[in-house]
Order: sequence, then structure tokens, then C-alpha cells
Amino acid sequence: MSNQWLITIGINQYQHFQPLNYAQADAQGLWNLVVSRGSFLPERSLLSSDTSPFIEGQSTYPSGENLKQWLDHLCQQAIKQDDLVWFFFSGYGVKWEGQDYLMPIDGNPADVSATGIAIREIYEKLKASKAGTILVLLDMNHQQEHQEGPTVVGNPTVELAREMEIPTVLSSQPGQFSYEVGELQHGLFTAALLEGLRSGAGLTLASLKRYLSERVPELSQNHSRPLQEPVIVVHPPGKSHQVILPEQPAFVGSSNGEWSPVTAQLVGSGATATAAVATTSAGENPFQAALRNQQEATATPAASTNNGQPRPVDATGNDDDEDNGSFVQKFLLWGGGLVLLLLLLLTTFGRNVLFPAGEQAERSGGDSTVGTVTPTQNLTALDRAKVSLRNNQSSSYVAAIKQASQIQPGDAQYREAQAAIERWSRNILDVAQGRANSGNYRGAIAAASVVPQDPQPVFADAERLIRQWTPLAKKQQANQVVLSTAKGLIRPNSASSYFQAIKMAQKIPPGDPGHVQAQTLIVQWSQNILNLARQRASEGNFALAIQAANLVPANTPAYKPARQAIGQWQKQVN
Repeated sequence: MSNQWLITIGINQYQHFQPLNYAQADAQGLWNLVVSRGSFLPERSLLSSDTSPFIEGQSTYPSGENLKQWLDHLCQQAIKQDDLVWFFFSGYGVKWEGQDYLMPIDGNPADVSATGIAIREIYEKLKASKAGTILVLLDMNHQQEHQEGPTVVGNPTVELAREMEIPTVLSSQPGQFSYEVGELQHGLFTAALLEGLRSGAGLTLASLKRYLSERVPELSQNHSRPLQEPVIVVHPPGKSHQVILPEQPAFVGSSNGEWSPVTAQLVGSGATATAAVATTSAGENPFQAALRNQQEATATPAASTNNGQPRPVDATGNDDDEDNGSFVQKFLLWGGGLVLLLLLLLTTFGRNVLFPAGEQAERSGGDSTVGTVTPTQNLTALDRAKVSLRNNQSSSYVAAIKQASQIQPGDAQYREAQAAIERWSRNILDVAQGRANSGNYRGAIAAASVVPQDPQPVFADAERLIRQWTPLAKKQQANQVVLSTAKGLIRPNSASSYFQAIKMAQKIPPGDPGHVQAQTLIVQWSQNILNLARQRASEGNFALAIQAANLVPANTPAYKPARQAIGQWQKQVN
């Protein structure tokens, strides 16, 4: 039996790049979603971020050395024949000497080849793992000053993905930028990815492509950002319908870390459910069939770009996931689609065709109907609730729950609405847990506080987590005061001020909120002391250089080179 492996990397506080706001939340959000649903087990899911914990004594801090060691371990020892692997990265990407690199937290744009991780190296490791299915998802940010040559980051990755036949999704076209949005608390691409996976659009590469190709540009327009369009590379074309999200019962992660199966809920009723059962394939259960038929029924071709040109699937403009079926198959497919479309138009818009006056339409933002146009009058109460789900914010789920709560017992949609309310309440807890995992305990408490009292088990979990996070939030606030005080001690060109700041930051003990941030600052400030010492040595002030270098604390990366430099400078003094 094959296994599923998840590798998620998200980096905010780069040492040599401008910090990102939501890369860590991107990685944490994906990890939370697919693990909580049981698609990937936690023991086979690696999360590497600024604040990710140790795993069996091994650091998951996203330094170049750590990331390479984890990749080597997973690809050489853990991943076996026919396993499924997802590799997700949110952070900076740089092109250098014709290759694309992912930049770890200590990656230096002044020395890309030595401090970056070549995407070719990652692909070769994944390929050597003998995994049966590989999906690479890259939410790559880049700064214009770090681009090299006539082409920018992305083109080499597209070519490499085709060459090595590894399905790859890039957050933006080469030449475009990937954007973060405060309202979404994510990058645009990852926000769309999470929406798509929640709605069932990530079962196959083809369905994921259709969703992202429409939703990412739509989000960039909705949030007043320049056009951003993803790149989806699938080669050979036959891989388009490869299942990339395991079809197994969902799992809900309880707050105590245990995992329990839950019954899958069919979406919709009546004719939709009947059709799903009628078209069940051999080996499928009704839920799988319903999901498959719902995706096929709601799937739309990739949207066009603003200039009217087709949205490219790869850098060459070739759509690699087009079916190569016979003419008869295509005729039946499109013919059936036209019949369904006519029936839908007659059912949904019939009143508008006969009596157009006074009828208004609005853009729907439901779970699986993003981008469709539906008359408000024809929406059910539950449909109106789904329209509220425009992003992964707790306020969005609260609005949907409030709308669905208006459906009374006896209504045909009451049971479905109650199931949706419980699911959305759990989603609020997922958001809260994600904030807590990233160290934002005040934000976690704020999210958990809006969980409704019904259903009672979810509310009880929220109350318990709030009690758990409250003392941590207080510690976090106190430790932030310590770090702010430490930062205030620093004076330009004063090694002793950095030393005093380090002593202040060392007061935050391991395990406390803010400890990882403190350690990051200590590493940074230690390097600043060494840089000042080297500057004084370059000016011939070797005694002052030695005095400064002696302030570099032990157990920091700058300590060893500082001791070596002291030995050399002492010879100059003598």
C-alpha cells in the first residue's frame, strides 16, 4: 500500500531579503488543511518554517543545511515505490546563471549558488525517491534587483518540469510578481489553492488547473493587485487526470492530537445526488462519485487574460493537459455539456428570459461556484451562506454560519445546513490553530472566540483552546516587550550595544513564545558585531577589532569565524 508524504516550507524572516508577511502562514495553512482532512498523516508531513518545532530531536528550521538534510532523508530513506509526494514552498526564488533557486532563510542573494537550493537539485532528489506521483507547488516571491539576464525566475523551472515530467504549479507567470494580501492573511496563490482544495477542486491536476487558472487572476483583481496568473506544467498530457489528492475518508484533528474518522457528507441533493449514484464507477463509493461528478459538472475552461489571449499553461503557451481522445469522445463530451448547459439556463434563468424586468444577478462566491453568475432570487438560504465564503478568514465563516442558522427544522436543507455549520465552525478552529502554530496567540484567541455555541462539541474545544492559549498570549506580549527593549538598545556602529541587546534577548527561555524570534535576532546581531569588528580591522584598528569580536556569544554561527579572526588580528597587534 502506497503512502502520502507532505513537505511544506514557508519563510518570513529572511536574513538577507526583505521579510515576507504570510509565507509561514501559507505553509502552515496547507499543512493544517490536508492533515486535518486525513489526506496526509501528521507523521508523514514535514512543516519547516521560522517557528516550526523539532521532530524527534531534529531541527525543522528552514536553513539551507536543514532543508537539504530533510530532503535527503525523506527521498533516500522514507519515500518508497509508488508513494505520493507533495512539495510546497512559499518564499523567495532567485534565478542565477541560468538556474532557478529556492532561497532558504539564510540564503544570500550575493552568493546564490552557495546559499540557495537549486530547483534542479530538488527535482532530482524527488525523482530519485521513486515516488509514483509527485506534485510541486511553488509560491515564489522575487525582487526585481535579484533577477539576472533577459528571463526571470520561473522559466528554468518550467523547462525543468517538462524535462523531468514532474507536475509543477508556479504562483505566477515568468515576468509577473506573486503578491501577499493582508485581508487574506496569505499570498494570492496560496489563498486560491486552499479555497480550491476545500471545495474539492484539487482531486486531479486537471481540476486544480481549471480552478487556479480562474481564481488567482480573480483574486488579484478583487484585491487591486496587478494581474497574477499561475503556471501549470503537466507533461506528458496523460498525467492531467492523475489523482493528486488521496481519496479517503476525511479525518478531523482533535485538539488533543488524536485523529478520528468522520462520515463524508454528500454535497447537494435531489437530481445531483441521484446522478452521482447513477454514474458511480467500479470501485467508487457514492461520495467519491458525487465529488467526481460535481467537479466535472462545475468545471470551466481556463479563463482568458485581460488582453483576450488564452491563459498559458506553461511558458511556451502549450496546454499540456488537453485530452487526446477520439473525435467521437470529444463530440459526446461537448454535446452532453451543451445539453446540460441548456437545461441549466432554462432552470436557472427561465424567469429572466420570459420576464427580464427587475431581475438582477450577482457574482457568486460559493464553495464550488466561484465565478458563476446566478440570480439572487434563485439562491437558497444555504447557497446564500456559501456566497459568504470568499476567503479563509474567521469572519467569512461567521457570516456563512449566521446565514445558515436561519434555516429552521423542517426545512429540506436543515440537516445539510447543520452539517455545514459544524464544518465551518471546525474551519474557524483550523484558522485559530494555524495562528497559534505560527505563534500568533492573540490572533488565535480572537478567531476561536467567534466559534458559535452550537454545535456544543466544537464550542467546547474552542473554549478549552482559549484557556490554553491565554497564558501563552500573556507571555508572548511580555516577551515582545523584552525584544522591543532589546532593539531599542542598539546604536549604529556600537558593538557593545548589540551585545547588550543580545543579553536582553537571552532572557526569553526555550519554549516561551518569542524564543525562536529571539534566537533569530541573536544570530543576526552576533553577525553584526562580527561585521563591525571586521570593519575596524580593515581600517587598521586591530585592538578595537579584537575587543568587538570578543563580544560575539558562543553557540552562534558568527562565533567560530570571530575566534579565527581574533587569532589573525592578534598577530597584527603583536
